[in-house]
Order: sequence, then structure tokens, then C-alpha cells
Amino acid sequence: MEYVLRTEGLTKSYRGNRVLNGVTMNIRRGDIYGFVGENGSGKTTVIRLITGLIYADSGEFTLFDTKSSDPAILAARARVGAIVEAPSIYLNMSAKENLLMQSGILGLHGNEERCYLTLATVGLGDLWGSKKHAGDFSLGMRQRLGIAMALLGNPEFIILDEPMNGLDPAGIVEIRELILHLNRNMGITFLISSHILTELALVATRYGIISHGRLLQEISAEELERVCHHTTDIKTTDRDALIALLSSDFDHTKMFLIENGVHIESDIDLNDVLGRVIAAGIPITDVNTRRSSIEDYYLSMIGGGRRA
Repeated sequence: MEYVLRTEGLTKSYRGNRVLNGVTMNIRRGDIYGFVGENGSGKTTVIRLITGLIYADSGEFTLFDTKSSDPAILAARARVGAIVEAPSIYLNMSAKENLLMQSGILGLHGNEERCYLTLATVGLGDLWGSKKHAGDFSLGMRQRLGIAMALLGNPEFIILDEPMNGLDPAGIVEIRELILHLNRNMGITFLISSHILTELALVATRYGIISHGRLLQEISAEELERVCHHTTDIKTTDRDALIALLSSDFDHTKMFLIENGVHIESDIDLNDVLGRVIAAGIPITDVNTRRSSIEDYYLSMIGGGRRA
């Protein structure tokens, strides 16, 4: 198994407040790794450590088989493109001017052909001759320009911190399709942090779930699909009787109280359950079933919900 990034026990504190607590994660070549966590969970801190913006108090990481303590880590980082928090774009410059500026910073000597091809790759090739300033672009266009700037160095690994934040639905679709194109057609590995979990589920091949500075779990999209089961809400005018009947059949960790009923997080034979409820004379006012999502799984991991 070839890994692009492996971290081991990363720990970081600010003013005595520990924001990372022994984070160990593994990103394989070809992954679209969805980094999931609430605000303040430590996602951006991990990204800042990897990109060299800050340093860990303890622990280390390996990037392209180069340890973070090795001076060669600078060369390894040259194989990474990143957008941390927001694209570093000059709003008073055109798309072409931004790319030529970034090209110079990367030592590419203002390579216009590479800049144009990169802009075309993200679907903004028609802006090459435009004098329109980036400040007048939509958020989605600015995000794509930022990804173009990250692509200039021909990276093998791209890190995106909340790339869909603030985008309208059309912009979200554009960024999603661009990520899939770069991954599938250009072989680029991604680390993507995002709050929009339902959208992340459309691109991620693997997930890391972090909360309060601890990485709780890493799970593949296939494994997540297997554990995301159907859920059922049964409502009644006699909740106590319903709970008493179902308690013998379901683990209490799988059954939660809701208003006027119970929520069951388990695949069930609905016809059998309802038949027994009716036979027991317990009135049913509503039944709703659905398949659990990544959001449900995430909330269960961090302790969301209330047990019956």
C-alpha cells in the first residue's frame, strides 16, 4: 500500500489549550480523503501542520515517504498544492495575472502556456484574455482559480480546506466535478475538509472523523455504505407501551426517544414489528423509514442523539 501522507501522534496546543491530541491518520495514493469534524475539531490545524504553516508540539508526519523532521520535507511539500481556509488570490488582478504571479513565485518564470492550460483545466480558459478582476468573479469562479493556482506546480496531492463553503448549488456542483476529474483523469490525491457532509459523500473514497482534537475513526466509503443502515421512526399515543414492547428486541444503544415515539437505528422487518405492535393494541400514529447518511453516522460517532 502506497501512502501519500501518514501522521503519527500529532499534538498541538495554543495557550495551554490542546487542539490536537495524538492524531494518527493515513492517506493512500489515489484517495479522495474526506476530513470530517465540527468547527474547532482540529481539521485546519492538521492541514496547517502538513503544509508547514505551524509546527507540532509532538508527533510527526511522513509526506511521500519523507519524515517531517527531515530537511527534504521542503522538496516533498513542493509536490503538494493547497488552499488553506481561502484561495490566495489578488482580487485586483485578472485570472491571467494571478496565475503569472503564482508562476513566478514557483520559479516557473511566468510560463504562459502552462498558466493557460491550467486555467483551461479548471474550466476558466475563456478568462485568459479577459481583464476582469478576480474580485468581480463569483465565489465558485474564485475557488476554481484558487485550484488552478494550486495546480501550477503539477502537484500529486492537493489539500482543500472547506472548498465548498459559501458556494451556491451550481458552484458546489462545479467544484465537485472538478475534483472528480482531477482525481480520476489526472491521478491527483485529495485531502478535503468540509462541513457539507452530504456533498462530501458524493466524492470521498475514504473518511477521517475528528472531534475535539482526536481522530475517532478512518473508514472507507465502501465500509460506510455497509454500516449506514435503514432507520425507522414509529410514533404512537402510548410511547411507554411501545418502548416496553420493543425493548426486548432492540439494544438500547440502537433505540432513541423522539417526540411521541421511538427512533430505531437498525435494519428491521417492518411488517413484523408493526404486526406485533398492532397485535398488542398499541395505536400507531405515524411510521417513517429512511436510510442513514454520513451525517447520521458522524453524529453517532461524536455522541449525538438521546437514548431511550
